[in-house]
Amino acid sequence: MERYKRNYTSISKEEQKLLSNISVAIVGLGGLGGYVLENLVRLGVRNFNLIDKDVFDTSNLNRQLLATEKTLNNQKAKEAFNRALEIDHEVKAKIFCEKLDEHSIKMLEGVDIVVDCLDSISTRLILESLCDKMSLTLIHGAIRGYYGQVSISRDGDRVIKKIYKKDIKEDESLGNLPMTCMVTASLQVNLLLKTIFKESLEHNFILIDVKNMDIEKINI
Repeated sequence: MERYKRNYTSISKEEQKLLSNISVAIVGLGGLGGYVLENLVRLGVRNFNLIDKDVFDTSNLNRQLLATEKTLNNQKAKEAFNRALEIDHEVKAKIFCEKLDEHSIKMLEGVDIVVDCLDSISTRLILESLCDKMSLTLIHGAIRGYYGQVSISRDGDRVIKKIYKKDIKEDESLGNLPMTCMVTASLQVNLLLKTIFKESLEHNFILIDVKNMDIEKINI
């Protein structure tokens, strides 16, 4: 297909077909989620569950791809779908503009993999618990300031509960920067590809230092 001819030096036609058939849930359509969606649609993913309870406000304009002066006060999940359709009119999505909680199994039904683009630790722990119940692989991502992290949470190796404790406090003192969002989201998408294409991974946790342009891969 002409649309994907620039993919084919890196992605086989069989892999391209696989991408068109999978369904991905993106939970959080802000800083990370907007760039994750952009990458996945351009790669050829056409089926999504888009989940975010929030609307865009002016504080999102510094880093969130989907936040523009025209989309302020609009639902993030709905604007995410609009953006996807601008790129590929064949994209299909189930849109959830409500908060994810312990009973939100319906939000993840029918998907093959889930991407964590949340900014709340407590909700992130709930999401991993849901994925555990449903045997879904979860691609984790988080950022603060110049720093980001990505990881794969899957059956038998649920990493988010190892990283975060239930009583940990949210820390927004470092803020969030646009280039950190872009780099971290891109690595999340790469982990998703490796998972879908069944490629091996030596490490399950990646630390990103955008300021010093360092990446550290470890196992936890």
